[in-house]
Amino acid sequence: MEIRRRRPEPGEEYPSHPHQAGVVETISVISGRLVLVVDGTEHVVEAGGTASFAGDAAHAYRGSGQEIRELIMTVQLPPGGPAAG
Repeated sequence: MEIRRRRPEPGEEYPSHPHQAGVVETISVISGRLVLVVDGTEHVVEAGGTASFAGDAAHAYRGSGQEIRELIMTVQLPPGGPAAG
């Protein structure tokens, strides 16, 4: 499992390449608001909210609003999958 903490700026977008099949990614928003884009569909995740999705889909994260935002991302590899690098 890979865990990252991020603090995207307002309007900053972080695109991510699709991962291998079976990867599950989870985003937990600690403060502020985040726009999660999965396969071209936008999902707003507010502070205190969590979203999980298949990591093999095209996805991106974008800071929304003017307040400070902080989030924790986890990438769960499928059983027997290679270690994250």
